[in-house]
Amino acid sequence: MISTTSTTHAPTPQPWNVDLRKRVLRSRADTLVERAALLSKEERLLVEGVFRDGRTVTQLARVWRRPEGPRIEAKSLQRRLRRILRRMHTPEFAFVAKHRGAWPPPMDRVATACILHGLTLREASLELGLSVHTVRRNFHAVLALCAAHVPGDSR
Repeated sequence: MISTTSTTHAPTPQPWNVDLRKRVLRSRADTLVERAALLSKEERLLVEGVFRDGRTVTQLARVWRRPEGPRIEAKSLQRRLRRILRRMHTPEFAFVAKHRGAWPPPMDRVATACILHGLTLREASLELGLSVHTVRRNFHAVLALCAAHVPGDSR
């Protein structure tokens, strides 16, 4: 006799998504502004402009300029804000925010650059002055620590 067992998997969490056309609850906006303190300066200004100051992405795009001079399109800024918000709501972001400073300096710097600031391994390598191999090794160590502490995360 063949036994059939069904395996139930925990539902995969959907990426957090906010409709930028609608108002966000003040409590959620305050949380986003608080977490924005961990982002790079440019990303922090974008999140604060929308969720603390109440400006629309279109309003920010009108005044937002690159160092070279040309204005940034609203659609581009909106996509960037969505990517930032998704990153801010990952378990890895929360884990690194809570535990940073408790790790050796290279691991702490890599976790901040890659997970909090959203840099790629290569970008982090250039910014931190470390080899790509060192950055990758420390990044995977942080992910392993996160997976060990976050229930249901199987990366």
